Amino acid sequence: MNMRSIKLTKLDTAYFANAQFLPVDLAGIVSEAKAVDDGTRLLTIDNATAERFRDEFTMRLAKVGFGADYEPTREGKLLEDLIDRFGDEK
Repeated sequence: MNMRSIKLTKLDTAYFANAQFLPVDLAGIVSEAKAVDDGTRLLTIDNATAERFRDEFTMRLAKVGFGADYEPTREGKLLEDLIDRFGDEK
């Protein structure tokens, strides 16, 4: 099973703490992410779990990620960044 590490910023961590859209198991994975000295967290997950996170981020992005002018909202920009970081490793 391929594992990957994803660094979560302080902003990411605060966002997840208030995010009600993640399923309980995924929210639990985030809450158990290893704290790093600089205030970030390191999330170590397998590819299938990363894809589940991406699916949740993508659904949330479709609901709240764009303003009336179809420009990404602040939350939308954060979600786009998370989608990229949880994407397939090259």
